[in-house]
Amino acid sequence: MKPFPLEKVLDYRRHLRVERRNALAAAMSDEQSLLDQRGEVESWKAETVGQLQSMTRPGELNVEAAARRRYFVGQLEIRILILTEQIEQAHAVVEQRRQELIVADQEVRMLERLREKHVEEETAGQLRRAELELADQWQAARFPH
Repeated sequence: MKPFPLEKVLDYRRHLRVERRNALAAAMSDEQSLLDQRGEVESWKAETVGQLQSMTRPGELNVEAAARRRYFVGQLEIRILILTEQIEQAHAVVEQRRQELIVADQEVRMLERLREKHVEEETAGQLRRAELELADQWQAARFPH
């Protein structure tokens, strides 16, 4: 049987598909890390706002501590906005990597179908040759010259 002429291309495409999968996994990990960071900052903000509310109760007002907490809440809000923007960018990268993986997978499947067709054609050709050989042997045995 003749080897599939595009076997090396198929191997290369499979390698690219693995790289695309790894790139997608890395991008998804980065996005999740940013989501985790934002969740942590949001919980700090909620905790700080709770502290600020308890500091501003009548009779317990500590102006300096409350001002520090308000400043910290403002810094946390800025950090949340920055993280939200980074998450949006990371999500765009994830979608791009996902599309790249889809294309790589389609290319591999196309070459695999070509290889299957090649194998089927080679097998059918071998069967035809074997049938012709048997027919020739039968005729040679039946009708000697």
